[in-house]
Amino acid sequence: MLGYFTILVSALCGLAGAPAWSVLVAAIALSSISYGRHMPLFRRAGDLGMQDAIDQTVVASLVNGLLAAGAAYGCGVVLRILSAGF
Repeated sequence: MLGYFTILVSALCGLAGAPAWSVLVAAIALSSISYGRHMPLFRRAGDLGMQDAIDQTVVASLVNGLLAAGAAYGCGVVLRILSAGF
């Protein structure tokens, strides 16, 4: 639920005209939520010596968060432009 709220806030930032760096903040928040949720799994994998897999997973999570937050921000910007035209 917290992840959806973060994406909603990113869309509202685009709608309100907040700076584009808010997308980066939302992406870091989404990645942190994912890391916090999967922390026990990362600890077990670290104990087994799978640090490369953990690093790849964290980077992929950050990229996915950036794409989700960027898309939501972009939709907010489009809604702001459309509402100004009508």
